[in-house]
Parts: sequence; C-alpha cells; structure tokens
Amino acid sequence: MVNDNKFPLTDSRVCGLFSSYINHERIALAVSGGRDSMALMYLVYRWKAHLAINIEIEVLTVNHNLRKAAEDESRFVKKIAKNYGFRHKVLTWEHEHIETSIQEKARNARYQLMLDYARKENIDTILTAHTSDDNIETFIMRLAKGSGLDGLKSINKIRHEDGIQIHRPILSLSRSLTTEILRSTGNEWVDDPTNEDDNFERIKIRNNISSLSSVNISSEHLKKTIQRLARANESISFFANSVAQELVELSELGHADVDFDKLRNYPKEIILRVFAKALTDINGGTVSLSSLEAVFADLIKTQRSKTLNGCQIIPKKNNFIIVRENRGISPVEIKINERISWDGRFDVHLKSCDKTNIIIDQIGNADDLRKMIDGTPFQSMPKYVLRTLPGGFIKDKLVLLPNTHNIYNSGYLDVKFRISDKKNSQKLGRS
Repeated sequence: MVNDNKFPLTDSRVCGLFSSYINHERIALAVSGGRDSMALMYLVYRWKAHLAINIEIEVLTVNHNLRKAAEDESRFVKKIAKNYGFRHKVLTWEHEHIETSIQEKARNARYQLMLDYARKENIDTILTAHTSDDNIETFIMRLAKGSGLDGLKSINKIRHEDGIQIHRPILSLSRSLTTEILRSTGNEWVDDPTNEDDNFERIKIRNNISSLSSVNISSEHLKKTIQRLARANESISFFANSVAQELVELSELGHADVDFDKLRNYPKEIILRVFAKALTDINGGTVSLSSLEAVFADLIKTQRSKTLNGCQIIPKKNNFIIVRENRGISPVEIKINERISWDGRFDVHLKSCDKTNIIIDQIGNADDLRKMIDGTPFQSMPKYVLRTLPGGFIKDKLVLLPNTHNIYNSGYLDVKFRISDKKNSQKLGRS
C-alpha cells in the first residue's frame, strides 16, 4: 500500500476498516459508480494489495432500468473493477413503469437482487458503501416520522438476511472523506442526477442539512448522538432479549406463549420489545412500533384478540398466545424426498408416500380434520394452534399430518419449525 502525503487515511486505518474479513474466501461489493461505492472498491483494492491476501472480490452493480445512462455506468464500474483484478456482475431489475415510491422500490429490488445472487454463488458477505452522512440523513428521516430508539440508532453496521451478512465497513467515514480518497488517487466516479432531485425525501434532507448549523446542530454532534442512541439501544435490546428468554415460550407447533403475569411488571419499553420479538419469531418480518403500541393498548383495555404482523394475539388468563393468522398462506406442491420452506416458518421434508401430487397446506383447511387427528397428539391441541400447521393434501383431502406415520399411504412428512430458541414447550406430533 503506497502511503503518500495526499491520501487521507493511514495504512493501519484502511486495514482496520476491513480487518474482520481477512479470513473470508469471497466477498461481494455493492458498487453503483457513485463516489462512496467507488471509494469502497478502491479501499478494498488497496487493503488487499497491501496485505497480499488471496480473497476473491465480486463487484455487483445493479441496473435499475430507470435511466438510460445506467448501462454506461455499469460498463464504467466493470472497467475499474477489472483493473483491480475483481470480478464484475451486472444485476438487472426488470419491472413495469413505476410512478410512486421509486427510491424505496429500487432499494428493495437492489438488495433482493444482490441477496439472490449471493445465495446462488455461495457468498455470505456483501459490503455496501454507506457513510456517516447516510447515517445522519437516515436519523433525520426517522426523527421526522417519530421513530423510536430502535429506528433512531439509524443504519446497522451489520445486517443479517437469512444466512447472508450485509456489512457497512465505511460507516465511520464522511462523504467528504470518500471524495478526498478518490481525488487524491486520481479515481473518477459517476454522479447520479437523481441525487439532486428534491422530490425525494432523502435528497431534500441532504441538501438542507447544512442549514442546521444556524441553530448550532453540527454533523459531528449528530454523529455522537447516533452513536449514543445505538449504544443505549444495544443495552435495552440485550435486557429485553433476556426477559424474552425467560418469559416467552416458543413452541415447535409454531406459536408463542407470553407470561404476561410476570411481564407486566417490567417497563413498557421492555414489554413492547418482548412482544415485538415474539411476533417476529413466529412470523418473521418487521413489527411497526406505532401499530404495536396501538394494538397493545387495545389488548390491555379490551382483553380481546388482535392481529398484527400476520399473527393473532390471543389473551388467555395471565398469558398471551401469539399464533400465525390463517390468511395469506399459499399451498405448495412437494415431491417425494424434496425439502421445502413453507410459509417461511417450517422446513418440510416429504420422506415417503405411496401417492403423488402432494400439496402442503394448512391442516385447518381440511374438512375431515377431527377424524384425521383422532388418537394422535394433535387431538388435544387448541384449534388456533392446529389451523396453520402444515399437512400433506391430495386435492382437498388431508392425507399426511406433521411427523406422524400414515400407514395407509406409507407416508411420512417431516416438519420442523424454524425456531430461533431452544426452549420448546411442545413437540410437533410424534417423534
């Protein structure tokens, strides 16, 4: 690594940015051609060359099909990546005409394309070029929406997405510093014209942040605030997760039992976080804080069932039961010895069956369910638990219960709930 007078970072600072990746075999970089991502790519090149490490770098550029110049920008990134000895792949977003929420939809598509490609290529780490300026912009956007502490901590340095980690290694660097990195090394970048369009919320905030200095709000102080909020959020999350471990029983039947008799004694922030975690454990997704606050207030007031995050919250004496709603669940065909994920909640393996054309659907849809479960462990289970469990159907007839031998069809459907915690209150069918 050449340590010249113009380059704004020391060798050790550059190496420190990427030290956690030194034992990786492959890493993907999200590079659009803009200044931040081009700086990220150069810094990775500089780090890799300095340490002479044999890590394969795959550069991913997403063509959103929103501007004619996107193809030229992809070629520009490809040329620089090739000069660095990196592989390059263009991922194209195919879509109809978009009129509303363009940036949000483009962002979601961008991440989905990169995640899908990473899974296909067995890459477990993607680096993106978010900077401290992005963090400040996100903080102000969320502040304007009345976000809670979890939102105000802004951008996570690491985000987990079903086995893939998305890292932001230059989150501590400013946009002015990434510009200086490129200029000092003679590297070019592409300015996206949409980054000057005030019709987009983020751009409007970006173009007006400097005006905050008139009321003594500086970027440095905002960065300190974000760091302190992140630290506080980490502490509260740790405590809330400990409480959830103690007071939430996750069942292999795909529901959660919340001991509210004990939980009610904790501060409201902890109570809400415990409920949010239980809802996410049961059905994934992200729970809206505003919706959770409203639903929780109504639950306490009425003691009547409520729905949130695709789940039903059912009051039961001193407990609350959280189960998957029986809406929005799609049937899926399965072949003999095939393994599938069903509804994002269960791993299903059709080990054997004399019949073909087996469809996995919720057993609550079966007309003859009571007859099928007679004499099985499912007979004593509440209907709200039973109704969204996966079973094997031929047309509309239920022929396979989870983890229960069907001697008439020589069939066995192995089902495991994707449980994030090993405290299980019940087993799913027979072992």
